[in-house]
Amino acid sequence: MYYQLWNFFLRDDKYFYWKEKVKFNKKFDHYTWQKIIDFFSLVERNFFLKAQLGETDRIEPFIKLAKQNGYNFAPEALAWFVVTRKQIWDLFDMAQKIPSLKDKLLASKNPQQFIEIAKDNGYQFSVDELAWLLIEVKSSPELVSINNSVGEILTGSNYGKIEIGYWIWLAEDWGIVPPFCHLHKSNNIISENIRNPFFLDQCFLPKSYFNQRLMSVV
Repeated sequence: MYYQLWNFFLRDDKYFYWKEKVKFNKKFDHYTWQKIIDFFSLVERNFFLKAQLGETDRIEPFIKLAKQNGYNFAPEALAWFVVTRKQIWDLFDMAQKIPSLKDKLLASKNPQQFIEIAKDNGYQFSVDELAWLLIEVKSSPELVSINNSVGEILTGSNYGKIEIGYWIWLAEDWGIVPPFCHLHKSNNIISENIRNPFFLDQCFLPKSYFNQRLMSVV
């Protein structure tokens, strides 16, 4: 659903420009991140809007269409969103190809150490941005049910060809991703009071959660 933005910001002739610009212009927050996600959720539900956006070949008419549907974005905000996500996914992809890098990342004692390892390997993003992406994946309706040694759990086990479950579990241990996640997100979270995703009344409890946690501390 992001393919136009990839063309606008992530083609070889644009990506390195936006990568440097985003690195030195981190002025956007979780509100902006979530607002962009909500807009693309609207696009997926609105065939007419999706077709209109698919015909745009420049960022200006793309942004104009978004504004006409109640979402006002700056080009820099959209660039930050897609470039940052690409940095994180590229790191996960690289770790999958290089076991020593994967082991080093998984051995991180805290998210700050993880971010430093990523930076040393040429990938630039913040702890918050990592958490937002992992929470988004974990909260996705595309969660799958799998069985492990302690029973059935729900997990985003893979994303495309990238295994994602162990990154989510690592972030849970650090405390930057809630152990409980929404099964059903609001249609328009921006217009409502955003509640803490760690609150139990907003989330589900996967089967065998406590068994997993008890086994991990024994």
